[in-house]
Amino acid sequence: MDGSPFVYPDWASLPQLVVQLISEKVKSIADYVRFRAVCSPWRSASLSKPRHLPPQLPWLMNPRWFSLKDDGTRLFYNPWESKIHKFHLPETSNMKCYASYCGWLLLATGGGSEVFLLNPITRDRVHLPPFKTPVKHIRDCWDDPCNDFFIMHTSTLSVGKMTFSADLTDRDCLITVLLHHWRLILCCQVGDSCWTRVNICPNLLSEFVDVTYYNGQFYLLYKKAMEIIEPNKPNERIIYNFEPELEVFHGCLLEGELGVYMIGSSTLKKGTNMFQFQEQPFELKLMTNTNNTVLFNSSYLWFALCSDDWGSSLDGDSMYMDFDYAPPVWGRKHGVWFQPSFV
Repeated sequence: MDGSPFVYPDWASLPQLVVQLISEKVKSIADYVRFRAVCSPWRSASLSKPRHLPPQLPWLMNPRWFSLKDDGTRLFYNPWESKIHKFHLPETSNMKCYASYCGWLLLATGGGSEVFLLNPITRDRVHLPPFKTPVKHIRDCWDDPCNDFFIMHTSTLSVGKMTFSADLTDRDCLITVLLHHWRLILCCQVGDSCWTRVNICPNLLSEFVDVTYYNGQFYLLYKKAMEIIEPNKPNERIIYNFEPELEVFHGCLLEGELGVYMIGSSTLKKGTNMFQFQEQPFELKLMTNTNNTVLFNSSYLWFALCSDDWGSSLDGDSMYMDFDYAPPVWGRKHGVWFQPSFV
């Protein structure tokens, strides 16, 4: 019997091409981060921002509890692995996370004097106009000079939604946010010095429910109608009125592969349902088959994923909610669903 000592393989000396091929087989973003942390040769042989990773299952960002010292440590719970990922993000120190979209967090100070997007995986940051500045108007005929400085005097913010029209590296990418309690729809492009306000029809202001941006148009949802606005034609608007039995009690618009969808409750059918919006001819169709769609809800924020993309790890036609933490002194806090991404 050979008594020579066992020789461990030198994994760090693997050919660069082999390491690269192995890295392209990794499908989990958490595993990919671990892969690149093995050693310097593996890190240099793998892409820092890979494009091969499939859309990731969302993590739930823990709402930060009040403390006298905030070092920027944030917790993300991965429910699919039952693990908590701890990120040290000093950029988030004393900042509030208002929304999440496509792997980016919307962060701002309490009064909105500083606003930016942060990708906690890559640590990339994109600065946005402060909320404490005058706003432009996308529809001049409804301009109200008093509203130009409305956001400047808003001491508290409540962002109900954020969406992008394209990749943030695209100079034509349009970022849209909804200040839910104030019924303010704001949009901007990267590099803008101020926000542009998308004016809501005055006659329908009290009926306003939600907004989204899809395929170059704004879709505004009201309790009894849907309005479509093109940014390049601000004075032209199309309003589709719902049938009386389809009044929306509460709901949310989201973008999908086939167009715009509405999720919410209506007089048509009890409970939470999904409807597909069709413009020509107009129809808001109740979807009885949602194609294994899984819904994620965090306060006013919704997004949908197809369970077929992850095999049996998700139950189709189901909904996952955030947790609602209500301490006795500091008020209610919500978790934020975050879909990790290198893009």
